[in-house]
Amino acid sequence: MAKAAEDPAGSPNAKEAVREALSELRTTVLGPQILLGFQYEALFQQGFAKLAAWRQELALCAFVLLVATVAMVIAPTSFHQLAARGEATAAQLSFSKRMLGSSFCPFALAIGINVVVVGAGELGAVAAVACGLGAAGLALLLWYGIELMARRPAAPPAAAKPAKTTLKDRITELMTETRIVLPGVQALLGFQFAAYLTEAFPKLDPAPRVAHGLGLALLLVSMILLMTVAPFHRLAERGEDSERTRRVGGACIVGALATLGLGIAADCYVAVSMITGSAAAAFAAGALAAAAGAALWFVVPLLARRPPAAGRPDLPHPQATA
Repeated sequence: MAKAAEDPAGSPNAKEAVREALSELRTTVLGPQILLGFQYEALFQQGFAKLAAWRQELALCAFVLLVATVAMVIAPTSFHQLAARGEATAAQLSFSKRMLGSSFCPFALAIGINVVVVGAGELGAVAAVACGLGAAGLALLLWYGIELMARRPAAPPAAAKPAKTTLKDRITELMTETRIVLPGVQALLGFQFAAYLTEAFPKLDPAPRVAHGLGLALLLVSMILLMTVAPFHRLAERGEDSERTRRVGGACIVGALATLGLGIAADCYVAVSMITGSAAAAFAAGALAAAAGAALWFVVPLLARRPPAAGRPDLPHPQATA
């Protein structure tokens, strides 16, 4: 988890701490995003249809856990743009810590479940379950256990050092946030394109085929929006940091997250439909995924949003940073 950066006098610097937290999120998010794409594309493989029902259902559980992991790791990005207005705040840092710390648990469980699914055919159910528990336990030990055992005692609270977030800082963090989300969107989009070339896709019912196409279109829009920030900064502003770049970039990230959330919800519909064969269950899963994503990425940040006001050290007025 992010450790608050300190100045020579020992006072925590919120700006540096938020930057470190974003860097940690960028390091963490790629693995779950790529595995989510693999998990989705596996549904269309010939071997998947031959798996026992319990292995298919476990694969669906792993898919849900990976969706939850990705949602939590990406959530600080929307919080930074909507709640903190791109500023370095104590609330932003706290939210990033909670999301990053919580995301490791479902990711570890998804890894363990996938070991069971793929290992049952070669090792048998009992040995595969043992290996899956071992893999999940090892991940949880290294991601939580060692850290808690080696955790430093909490330092006495110190007054936060006021750190004005400059326009350059905000643009840098904006670019970092696009790099947090973009690789996963690109990977998932690639796997969705590949699904069209499998033998299983033409055999799908019309509804999941439409949902797959809709999900692909939404992910494509999300990727385009995320990639818009860099050319706008380079071509429209000639590489200069500007308030216009910050506004356009922030709008692109928020729009990309909206389309990404709907695209993942469409993928959930397809996954549940293919495994359960129930249109009602698939619709409920898609609706639940969309609602959960909207709550975590938009409702929570907007409820925590503070109006810009001059005179706040942690939330300067936008015009003050132009």
